[in-house]
Amino acid sequence: MMSNAMKTTTRSVRRSVCVRAEMAGTRGAKFTSWAPGFPRPAHLDGSLPGDFGFDPLGLGKDPKALEYYASSELQHGRWAMLAVTGMAVPEMLTGMGAIDRPIWAEAAQDTDFWSWTTTGTLFVIQILAMHWAEGNRKADFETQGLSANYPGGRFDPLGYAKRSDLETLKVKEVMNGRLAMLGCLGCYCQYGSTKVGPVANLAAHVADPWHNLVTTNKFAVPFI
Repeated sequence: MMSNAMKTTTRSVRRSVCVRAEMAGTRGAKFTSWAPGFPRPAHLDGSLPGDFGFDPLGLGKDPKALEYYASSELQHGRWAMLAVTGMAVPEMLTGMGAIDRPIWAEAAQDTDFWSWTTTGTLFVIQILAMHWAEGNRKADFETQGLSANYPGGRFDPLGYAKRSDLETLKVKEVMNGRLAMLGCLGCYCQYGSTKVGPVANLAAHVADPWHNLVTTNKFAVPFI
């Protein structure tokens, strides 16, 4: 006779297996369209990370161009995630009294921080460094395609390439990158209107959400 404890364990295992199978089926299902009434383009088959069938202008019909656009989106998303972090964190730490730095849009005017060099020197270093980095990225893309953008090879200190959930991480990265690009644009627009950083803007909205919001921002919403 099977004991009650063994029966309970068996039921739990079966239930766990069923739940995992359902979750796997949900993750594996492809979206038919990014919005109702918009059929999924034939060239977007769901194989790219974060592919929801959105290409209303048909820019990705050429397979090579589609792969290049996906690579460019990923790189821009990574830069945007760094940018939003750089915009918000120093302002937050300054508000906490941990550091004393101007907001992101006025950081270049902080002569004390840049006293060890000149703007011209930084400009030349930036041009040379980015030319080298972008040249290598383009060369890797020509030989390896989109896979050159992800961990692997000699540089993989955290071992992401060996993780079983790498494909899930790819989707999370590109979706967070898209949000960061929108967030970065929002920071630019908000500064153009309020002349303060994103943390101060968020604090003002939380303090008075009915008056400090997008509809009262004449820079972010034109003609209002």
